[in-house]
Amino acid sequence: EELLAAQKEEPSTLVLWHILDIENNPHHRDLLDMSVLYPGGAIASDAMPWTLSDGKPYTGDAWPLPKDATSHPRSAGCFTRFIRELVREIRAVSLSEGIRKCALIPAEILSASTPAMRNKGRLQAGADADIVVFDFETLSDRATFPAMNRPSEGVRHLVVSGQPLISDGVMDVAVRPGRPVRRPVAAS
Repeated sequence: EELLAAQKEEPSTLVLWHILDIENNPHHRDLLDMSVLYPGGAIASDAMPWTLSDGKPYTGDAWPLPKDATSHPRSAGCFTRFIRELVREIRAVSLSEGIRKCALIPAEILSASTPAMRNKGRLQAGADADIVVFDFETLSDRATFPAMNRPSEGVRHLVVSGQPLISDGVMDVAVRPGRPVRRPVAAS
């Protein structure tokens, strides 16, 4: 009823509906942990679009993002939150398993339908040269609901397609080495 009322009042407004209240309900925290720790399960962002305060989607490429760009805090800190909480703090999985859940498993899931994903999520000869180097002790999500687009911290270096994008913690906003990964279009 609340969702329908919000949609009727302002149809273009992004509505974030909290299903799990992990801060106040231990059972909800257990449910979340069970889902993200499921053997063979992948960690993935919801890929929520960024929306500006006027309700229009943000389609630009500014960095940092505009201050009024909103989405969900996990759009800016999905993987760093998982590594910080479940690998470093709770120690529910090893670092190698945490990286596997964030990189290799998502690539494996998509590889059947998207052949380019067969070169993602792994360090091996012939794979794409996308490498992240982070400080395990400081890696952390910083995005919150009041500040949804706050970038994570602790990434020291990021190499995309063999080209440095982040060096010594500083992003080079002029570098655009990435390429979109697209599923092949089937002929009808």
